[in-house]
Amino acid sequence: MTAGPKDLVQGVDTSGMLDLGPIFLPNVPGLEVHLDLDPRSGNGKSVSLHLNMSIAEVQLFATATNEDEWAPMRDAIVNGLREQGVDCRVELGAFGTEVRAVMPTVDLDGTAHVQPVRFIGIRGNRWLMRVVVSGDGAIEPPSASSADISEVDQLISQLLVNRGDDPRAPGERLWLRSPEIAKTESPGMDNQDRQYENFHIQL
Repeated sequence: MTAGPKDLVQGVDTSGMLDLGPIFLPNVPGLEVHLDLDPRSGNGKSVSLHLNMSIAEVQLFATATNEDEWAPMRDAIVNGLREQGVDCRVELGAFGTEVRAVMPTVDLDGTAHVQPVRFIGIRGNRWLMRVVVSGDGAIEPPSASSADISEVDQLISQLLVNRGDDPRAPGERLWLRSPEIAKTESPGMDNQDRQYENFHIQL
């Protein structure tokens, strides 16, 4: 299995990484970062990482020390999908046991087709990262025994988690924060689009 994401420990160099509070993102050329903000608090509920033809939606939750919160969450995902008639299965992937599904979707022109999706749960030190991968990264992903790893899985494995020491209830969302970036106005650029080295950030 893939080593990572990892906890942010003292002494680790985060220069050049994008600081979203509980999550640090690596500086990957071409990476687009979309923050899903809560309208009331302004904090980030999730972050979508767009890399070439793959998308990884990442959420972070607090967990108890020795509990496997991914198992009941995974079962709930499977049950919910099957109740909707969605074809899904549980398999061993790059980060452990994951759910792979084929989701029905409709294009803007009304054309119906299906889209492969992966639901991934990654356990850390008192945190659980829930990742939903779509696009090329969900098409025939490498098996857990494969030496190869997809581009989006490489990106996920490089994330750093700063859980913090505050006591939190199991399952509590770890809110993301908008990166503090010097705002540069450019003609024709939306005020909410910012540039941070190689990152394209959209709030």
